Amino acid sequence: MLKNKRIVVALACALALGAWSGSTLATPVTVGGITWDPASGADLTVQALNFRESSVAAVGNILTGYGQIGSINGSTTFCTSCDLTFTFQYTLSAIEGTALNPKVVFDAGSLNFYVAPAGSFNTENPTTAGIGTPWLTLSGHTAPFSGFTAVGQLYSNINGAVSAPGQLSGGFGLVDATGGPAAHFMDTNSQPDGADFSLSSAFSTFPDKSCTSTSTNPASICYYPIVGAGTLTGRTLAVPEPGPAGMLGLGLAFVGLLTWRRNKEAEGRA
Repeated sequence: MLKNKRIVVALACALALGAWSGSTLATPVTVGGITWDPASGADLTVQALNFRESSVAAVGNILTGYGQIGSINGSTTFCTSCDLTFTFQYTLSAIEGTALNPKVVFDAGSLNFYVAPAGSFNTENPTTAGIGTPWLTLSGHTAPFSGFTAVGQLYSNINGAVSAPGQLSGGFGLVDATGGPAAHFMDTNSQPDGADFSLSSAFSTFPDKSCTSTSTNPASICYYPIVGAGTLTGRTLAVPEPGPAGMLGLGLAFVGLLTWRRNKEAEGRA
């Protein structure tokens, strides 16, 4: 009887060791076919190598846009069999500064990411950016920004007119992970004011060469005369998996369980 008690105690200790030590960072992480490495020094950096957006001119106008993600943590092979695309929307809430170098503030922001079959995205067709399986939803995070009087979610320094930004125009803001299967891994509150991501962008007016004027149809590329690049920076939430000590503990637990069963069988035969 004493021997069996020792085995049970050993089993309990081994299980405790496995539970206590099994919290290393699982790498890589795959969600909906998208894979990235949280151990990367760049984690978490999501880059849109190009996007297109509509033109806005007055408070109340809605900025919309679309694009494709080009890299995650510097890797362009985050999904070999899919496209990761996105759409976004903000409402222009304030215009400050001068007419030729204004500062603009946006509210009511949202970004939606989709996983679609590889090759399905066509930058010349805006409707191809909003198809596929929803992957992540980001919502604008309201916080003040240095140099701006109004408080909003996205801030832009425009080189040129609001409706026709020139080169060196840029945007900055904060967003929170609020939906989609990837949100759990990105809800870290790691950025200023407790946001999940910092957003930065550079953009300028550069209509598609097929456009002779700005269209009023959101399904047309001519509705989006502004082109740019953007980056989201945040952190990945650690995903526990058994570490070396944890695996050792689980192994000891298995040996203890096997020994206990054999002893019980021997007692039964006796």
